Amino acid sequence: MAQMISLNLRPDRETLRKFGFIALVAFLLLAVAAYYERLIFAFGLGDAREATAYALAGLGCACGLFSLVAPALNRPIFVGLTLISFPIGFVLSYVFLGSLFFLLIAPIAIVFKAIGRDKMDRSFTQTTTYWSDCRRVTNKERYFNQY
Repeated sequence: MAQMISLNLRPDRETLRKFGFIALVAFLLLAVAAYYERLIFAFGLGDAREATAYALAGLGCACGLFSLVAPALNRPIFVGLTLISFPIGFVLSYVFLGSLFFLLIAPIAIVFKAIGRDKMDRSFTQTTTYWSDCRRVTNKERYFNQY
């Protein structure tokens, strides 16, 4: 199988710097969501609400600080999140594309095959040529109306 996505387990300095600033914003937004128990934290954190919010905010601030001082310190967080998210994305993309094909595209193709619809006119007959005549445009104003 051809490799569509490569894991970047040895990111360069610029990638780690960008990741740190993105992580700063993302972890601060997660901290706000945890503090107010919204979005993914809507189930309620109970007594761990403040500790979770402060931990996420601290992690975000650390990533932002590491980006300014020493981007290489962001490498463990970057690699860890990459390794966690890759299998999830891999499985979900195949599940999504497989279900899209088998639940939408394949039934439409079966119905079209059953009713005999073939817009590409792919039937083979004994003719000298398979070329088809193009539609002649007589009105030049039609070129300005794309749709």
